[in-house]
Amino acid sequence: MIYIGSSENDFAEAGQVWSLDELNRIRFGRISGDKLRHERKGDDLSIRIPLGWISGRHAELRIVRSASGLEFDLCDLDSRNGTHIERQAIPGMARLLPGQVFEVGRSFWMIREVVHADLAPEHIQIVDPSGTSNPNLCSIHRTLLRLAESDVPLLLHGETGTGKEITARAVHRLSKREGPFLATNLAALSDQRIDSILFGSADEDRPGIFEQADGGTLFFDELGELSPVAQTKLHAALAEGRVQRVGGQTPRTFDVRVICSTLHDIRALVEAGKFRPDLYSRLAGFAATLPPLRRRREDLGVLTRVASTSRANGQVRIATRAFRRILSHSWPFNVRELHQTLATASILAGTGGEISRDLLDDIIASRRDMPQSPESVSELRAKLVSELARTGGDTGEVARALRRDLKEIHRWIERFEIEPDAYATVQ
Repeated sequence: MIYIGSSENDFAEAGQVWSLDELNRIRFGRISGDKLRHERKGDDLSIRIPLGWISGRHAELRIVRSASGLEFDLCDLDSRNGTHIERQAIPGMARLLPGQVFEVGRSFWMIREVVHADLAPEHIQIVDPSGTSNPNLCSIHRTLLRLAESDVPLLLHGETGTGKEITARAVHRLSKREGPFLATNLAALSDQRIDSILFGSADEDRPGIFEQADGGTLFFDELGELSPVAQTKLHAALAEGRVQRVGGQTPRTFDVRVICSTLHDIRALVEAGKFRPDLYSRLAGFAATLPPLRRRREDLGVLTRVASTSRANGQVRIATRAFRRILSHSWPFNVRELHQTLATASILAGTGGEISRDLLDDIIASRRDMPQSPESVSELRAKLVSELARTGGDTGEVARALRRDLKEIHRWIERFEIEPDAYATVQ
């Protein structure tokens, strides 16, 4: 069971995890003070929460074991402010499903079915400083931690805004490699420029990215956008472990750890004949899909606390109704969108102010021109990247080609955190 947190105490102690092994009942009630307390007696767990909206005997979670597995019944004990599942008040008792958010007097919780070892505390904040209580992401972090000091190439798959580059930088930091972390957007590389970018130029005495990243980590973003010609050249460099500058005669060896990210299913591209299988096998020593934010709602308390305090020095409060909106929104642009939304809300609320439900609704509504499903987000990003590559980063030309206002194109670029200048050499 995971404590998502409460906005009433600025998400203090959010992210705590309890194993339900050998438990039959969990009781929720109020305690004075400022610390959440728990006590186990036999197969009962008592959790006391320091919030005034919680009754002394507020709710009870009953764990039923059957041949088909565990079942959970949530009971309201005639509390003053009620008990809710996904914002719906329960009339006495209701079945609770794993992954559903339940609310006990303005505190928010979730049950996950998982091997408890996957949530070992030492793994939670090593790869992602924000932390996670999501079992899937914890398992990925644990594996990346074990692989960090190796040379195993990594392939990170995920929707936009799920933190692929942040994860890659964390792996580099943990690898103890003394060389630099160098990020390259493969979608910005044309076939005409690929040799110069990858291998460098002898005439200009300019190293390519393999030489620049020697001793460090080379992060390839947008792997799925790599052309067949570029795939062949990249595979040759990785297979030989050396490059030769354009116009040069001397091969140069390199020592880099390669991490790639992609929005696409590279294995599906391989099966469709659009991606070299030998290159895929070289790049996917370990492949992981980072979960979208809508699949890790148990982390929203911690992520909201981090986002709001980093932008407003902890002086902006988030109303409970606003946090319910955060929990119910689909966040198609994932953690990046959450951070941008709370940054805007913090500025508008002002120091010492409060982020209200109405304020969040207004900010979300102002972005109606943006797609609201993962599929449409990926489609829009791919279209935008393609036009930027075609026009050499000319946003005015992109706006004309897509028949959109230039301001709208700039909003898209900002939301996707795309650097148009990276495409300026693509001609």
